[in-house]
Amino acid sequence: MKRRNLIVGAAAALTVGQLVGCARVDRTETGSVTTSPDQAPARQPRPATPPPVRALRSAASSRGLYFGAAIQAGTLGDSRLRSIVVRDCSTITPEWAMKWDALAPGRTYNFSEMDQLASFAARNGLAMRGHTLLWHKSLPSWAASALASSRDWAIIDDHFSKVIGRYGNQVREWDVINEPIEPNHGGRGLRNNQFYKAFGEDYIERALESARARAPRARMVINEYGLEYNSGYEGQRRLSLLRLLERLRSRGAPVDTVGLQAHLDLRKGTVYADGIYGLMRDIRNMGLKVAITELDVAEANTGLSVERRDSLVADETRRYLDIVLQFNNVLGVSTWGLNDSHSWLRTQRSSANRGLPYDREWQAKPMHNAILTAFA
Repeated sequence: MKRRNLIVGAAAALTVGQLVGCARVDRTETGSVTTSPDQAPARQPRPATPPPVRALRSAASSRGLYFGAAIQAGTLGDSRLRSIVVRDCSTITPEWAMKWDALAPGRTYNFSEMDQLASFAARNGLAMRGHTLLWHKSLPSWAASALASSRDWAIIDDHFSKVIGRYGNQVREWDVINEPIEPNHGGRGLRNNQFYKAFGEDYIERALESARARAPRARMVINEYGLEYNSGYEGQRRLSLLRLLERLRSRGAPVDTVGLQAHLDLRKGTVYADGIYGLMRDIRNMGLKVAITELDVAEANTGLSVERRDSLVADETRRYLDIVLQFNNVLGVSTWGLNDSHSWLRTQRSSANRGLPYDREWQAKPMHNAILTAFA
């Protein structure tokens, strides 16, 4: 019996309305050797050749899934990165280059970095995820001012036309709305961001429709974080997301897929199996697909031995994937970077964080094997 089939079955009885109740709060040195002329040097054993590392994309493909990673244009000069991305990934996510403030910090758009990533993907037969069209943290100041003063949807339409029009042939999934949930803001659990202030809740549906009109064959994604752990707050986040999806589906909004970022965090304990299972079940029951979009692991204690740290990271990755990959509506898994040198966690958590499949020397870590075995 595969490990994922051992997940506690009681979670299957959960309903959307019970989700919050389920979210209980927890808190050699080398030296010289001389020999005499008649003494032959001892034969040294030939070093063992390490086994080849199986490509993550091939393991994912065996399950009908994709594997991908977020990369930055500035890292493409690293030949090791390029070769491992091509070997391991069937899709890439632009980590920053497609965000609105990266493309147009002023009113003039500059696509140079994004074009580098798109050209790299095209040369190597990689698909791209479109990340992201609307995110409150990447709205350039000029656009924020214009939206606040005019409440003119044409500003958003123009942005969508420029970005989707340029990259739509390569993108199979568009993160149309990034991180719209914030229960502490009221408003039926929605974030009171610049788009909400200008257009109300309807901005979500309008954005989905605007993106669909420009990319009719791509999947329209709502991408969200903070859904994996056993706290009242994350329980409210799960419930708010599900209720938003229910409202959108009831109105016929063109949402196809839910992006679960999966920024795992060992400081919060271990992932909450019942809550994740219930979330996945309810999304599936709405007829929606799921993409794991930004998988990585923040460590709780970087003072432990490297071996112990890597084991904890791998175990948390395995726990999470063993739950979500039970569901046949999952499309694929993307990590937020591939090696620890190029991880956002270096600045947001700890410069020593080891929360990605490869270390800084591009050696595969236990997390890499955890992903492989989850795909098995």
